[in-house]
Amino acid sequence: MPGKITAAIVIGLALAAIVGAGAWLASRHYQPTIDNLNRELTTCRNSNKQQAAAIDSQNAGVTALQTLEALRKAAAAEAQKQAAEKAKGDYAKANTVLAERSEGDLCAAASAAFDAELKRERSQ
Repeated sequence: MPGKITAAIVIGLALAAIVGAGAWLASRHYQPTIDNLNRELTTCRNSNKQQAAAIDSQNAGVTALQTLEALRKAAAAEAQKQAAEKAKGDYAKANTVLAERSEGDLCAAASAAFDAELKRERSQ
């Protein structure tokens, strides 16, 4: 029986040595791959942070441009409204000239209408 225990211990130690050697060999084989993957992961994370910062900056720029566009549209609409208000008198005068009847040569009638309108404006 003592020989069986000794044999079992020897077999157990041999198995432990084989397992330990296998683990050591596996770590030597896979460690460079693991190190390389960790470096690539770090690079990807840094790149992701840089891209996120660039996207945030671009989004802020787009938002600023949209705000500026809205302000310019409002200013342009106000300028158009003011111009239309100022032009009402000119449109009324133009409609008066257009409403005058003309007979005969159209060029002569247009010239006469233009001259008459100039006289009215200068007399004011």
